[in-house]
Amino acid sequence: MDFLNTSGALCAVSVFLSYSVVAHADNDSTVALSRDFQIERLLTPSVTELAAEDRGSVYIYDSLEMKQVNAGLDQHFDRIENMMFIRIHHLPPTGSGPAQIEDDDCE
Repeated sequence: MDFLNTSGALCAVSVFLSYSVVAHADNDSTVALSRDFQIERLLTPSVTELAAEDRGSVYIYDSLEMKQVNAGLDQHFDRIENMMFIRIHHLPPTGSGPAQIEDDDCE
């Protein structure tokens, strides 16, 4: 019984510490980590993520570049009903200047 209480407390502490590390990172680092995680989830989802989608879960991808969205839709067409994209970044054709962010009215 004590083991269960100890392991539960350890899980709670590890979740808190993980959140603290990410929460205290600077904004650019946090955004980059979030974007990397989303790209990985979009293009190479884990077995657990696929199982959640099979149960009807929808994941909202935020602030990805249009080329990443297209790659995900092309490579994983069978998962489209489990994807939603907001604030898609459209890069200028010349590569200079800021990206245009699609206004999707989602806040």
